Amino acid sequence: MLKGKIIILRPLKIEDLEKTNEWRNNIELLKLTQGVRFPKTLEMDKEWFDNVLNDKSNRNIYFGIDAIETNEFVGIIHLNNIDYISGTATWGFIIGDKKNQGKGISNEAPRLLLNYAFNVLNLRKVFGYIISYNKAAFFMHLAIGDVKHEGTLKQHIFFDGLYHDVLIFSIFREDFLKNEI
Repeated sequence: MLKGKIIILRPLKIEDLEKTNEWRNNIELLKLTQGVRFPKTLEMDKEWFDNVLNDKSNRNIYFGIDAIETNEFVGIIHLNNIDYISGTATWGFIIGDKKNQGKGISNEAPRLLLNYAFNVLNLRKVFGYIISYNKAAFFMHLAIGDVKHEGTLKQHIFFDGLYHDVLIFSIFREDFLKNEI
C-alpha cells in the first residue's frame, strides 16, 4: 500500500467490481477518460477484473484509491504498458463519484503513483493522454510539476458529434524528483 495524507493506494480487489462497473458505464466519466463507449455488463467487467487481478506480466499495475477519512473506494489509478528496458509507462486514473472530486485526491494520487514508478520501479518517464476539453486534467498535470506537452493527436477521438484532439503529456523522473524535495 502507498499511503498519503488523504488517500491510500492499494491493490485493486474483487470487492471493487460493482463500483468500477458503475463508473465504466457513466458516460460523463467516459467522455473525460476516453473510455470504451459501449455498455459493460457486470459479467464483462468481472472478466476484465479477472484479467487485471491475475495479470502476471508485470507490465500493468492497478491501484484502488481509498479515502483515509471514510475508508471509501473512490477511484482507480494505474500504470500500463510498462517497458522496463526503456523505463517508460503510460498512466491514467479516474475518481468515480463527483462528490469525491475537488478534494485533493487528483493531486495526491498521481504523486504517490509517480513516486512509486520512479523510486520503486526505477522508471524514467511516465506519460498519459488527455482529451483536449478536459481542462481539470490539464491543470492537474501542470500541478504535478515539470510536465512536458510532447504532442497532440489531432482530431483523434469522437464524442458528442465532434472529433477532439488528444494531448500527450509526460513527466521525467528527474523533473518529478526535483519538485518533490
